[in-house]
Amino acid sequence: MKVSLEFPDTASLTQFDHDYLKAALIATLYHLGQLSEHEACVALGVTRRVFEELLPRFGFSVLADDQATIDVELHV
Repeated sequence: MKVSLEFPDTASLTQFDHDYLKAALIATLYHLGQLSEHEACVALGVTRRVFEELLPRFGFSVLADDQATIDVELHV
C-alpha cells in the first residue's frame, strides 16, 4: 500500500525527512495495537532488534505499558 501525505511548508515540519515520518507512523500504529511487531518490522524493512531500539525515540516502550507488566517490572 502506498500512502501520500501533504504537510504545509512550516519550519517545524520541514525538518523531518520521509524515513522519520514513516517510522513515527509505524511506531504509533504498533503502540496503538494496530500493527504487530512483525508487521512493523516488515513495513520499515528492519530487524526486530532495530525496531525495538527505535521505539523509545518516539516515546514508546518495548514492553506493554499495562498494569500487569508494570507490576512485574517493579517487583523484579
